[in-house]
Amino acid sequence: MLSTASTISTMDPSCQDGGDTEASTPLHPQQAPSCWLFYSRPILAIGVGLLLFGSGTALSLLYFTQTASVPYLLGPLLLSVGLMFLVTGLVWIPVLKQSQSQPWEGTAGGAPAALIGD
Repeated sequence: MLSTASTISTMDPSCQDGGDTEASTPLHPQQAPSCWLFYSRPILAIGVGLLLFGSGTALSLLYFTQTASVPYLLGPLLLSVGLMFLVTGLVWIPVLKQSQSQPWEGTAGGAPAALIGD
């Protein structure tokens, strides 16, 4: 199966018998990918983080004011997990912006060229 895929992708387009394959031609070559495609996962992580962080804050507030019967570990647990998701999503966005503006150039060893000191 792998040999077939590599044969199709390395085949000269002028030698093909008229059939376009997914590996040889893109679907929309002029159309740039949308921003939602790149930023959907970080935005989802930020949204989940805000939701967990807000509910953890509310549950912690309810526990420490002794207004409601709330398990003592639930509020701080949601607060910390929500903060972790929120920070991860907020850091992910600049990383994606940098990776779009500067594509990595691989070296023979497989490590990015920017990390190897000259």
